[in-house]
Amino acid sequence: MSADPQPPTSSPLQRLTANPALLLLAIVAVVALLGACILGYLLLRPSIGGGQEEDGVTAGEPTPFPEATAAPAQDQSVIVGISDTGTFTVTLDMPATLGIVDQQRPVQPESIGVDGLWNPEIDDANAAWVVGTVVNYVFGLPDTEANRTLLESLAPGNEMTITTRGGTVHTFAFDSRSRVPSTDRSVFSQLSPGISLILLGGDEADRLVVRGRYEVAAADQGAGGNVIQLGESAQLGDAQITVQANSFLTNRPEAPTGFGFFLIDFVLQNVGLTAIDTSAYRFTLSDELGNQYALNPIASRLGNFPPLAGFVNAGQSVSATAGYQIPAGLVSPTLTWTVTAPDGAQIQSVLPFTAGGDAGQSVVISLQEATITPDLNNLIIVGQVTNVGAQPLVITSEDLSLRTPTGSDYLLLATNPPFPWTVPPNQTLQFAVTYQRPIGSTSAVFTVLNQPFELSGLQ
Repeated sequence: MSADPQPPTSSPLQRLTANPALLLLAIVAVVALLGACILGYLLLRPSIGGGQEEDGVTAGEPTPFPEATAAPAQDQSVIVGISDTGTFTVTLDMPATLGIVDQQRPVQPESIGVDGLWNPEIDDANAAWVVGTVVNYVFGLPDTEANRTLLESLAPGNEMTITTRGGTVHTFAFDSRSRVPSTDRSVFSQLSPGISLILLGGDEADRLVVRGRYEVAAADQGAGGNVIQLGESAQLGDAQITVQANSFLTNRPEAPTGFGFFLIDFVLQNVGLTAIDTSAYRFTLSDELGNQYALNPIASRLGNFPPLAGFVNAGQSVSATAGYQIPAGLVSPTLTWTVTAPDGAQIQSVLPFTAGGDAGQSVVISLQEATITPDLNNLIIVGQVTNVGAQPLVITSEDLSLRTPTGSDYLLLATNPPFPWTVPPNQTLQFAVTYQRPIGSTSAVFTVLNQPFELSGLQ
């Protein structure tokens, strides 16, 4: 008996050609796979680059904003105003050391996590600082027996100090001590100047928090000279200076978007026997965040009196206005006006300031990184928004912009998360935005909720 012959074996290709429906299904699957690959490449292109460099253009240096865990450079430019007189820079001086009574410890910057919690890993001898907290400075100390004993022993009269990278010393006096839940974000509030020390770690559901008041008088002692209030006079060599009034102008066409003009009216009387050259005196304004502002000629011309200029003869009195360009949303209960004589002697006038914008009072914005993609086409900006107000904060595309000093507006290409951004009270939102890279300009101004930030090294 012979075996029955076996049917010939067909190949996969023969089976596909023999079955038109199966062939059509295979073609659809291949097309879908190719489409998914192309779509994935387009979505990831801003972050992975891969394009060719433009003719004659090379990638610029990183922008001046710090990484979340890296210490920024001293006197880093964070706010820039543009006017006919050129570029005016405001600097943020970062904390370098924290002093508690007679102890000094290094400071390491640490950002709040995406989950809104803050529990960084730090050495026992260090202190962590919440990046961006420069009204109420927030620091964390490891939960060790020594640190717990230190914080529990603080009492009225004890001082805490912050020494910045630029050498400025801010002094705080012990105010209160309490225990708060680990999830309570009110400790990050930026509504009033002060300092908060948080004991981090441990197994308990709450944390020990020590708060301190900002000491204006103590912080001004190192500047030298007299401290006067509005309406008072002080002697500076042969010049007697009296501060008469101050005002804050917003929505002026001369001011860049997000800025206003702070004006100080004063009288300078020459009580000496020879003429005074006013060009030898220096007039500066500073806020409680450590920012300093130079005299602005455009703002000075908008006051009740002309800017101070020329010589003041013996026995003569002149009324003048000193003007400064400051952020419209600045939160600083007082501003300090400093007059420096040619020999270095100073007088200071502490002026009330309650005109900061509502956005500035309820939100803290910081940038961690701004980089150009490898293909040189796009600019990616990474930062965070903390809502320290009592109501939810909603941010739309109209609240963001990227402009060059010449006024060119650049296209927003992508956002993560997508708009609108909703930030609940006492919560932080991490964001990343992708813009068309500015061409032909080495700098641009990125604005969020009327708070401007300068980006440099864009070419």
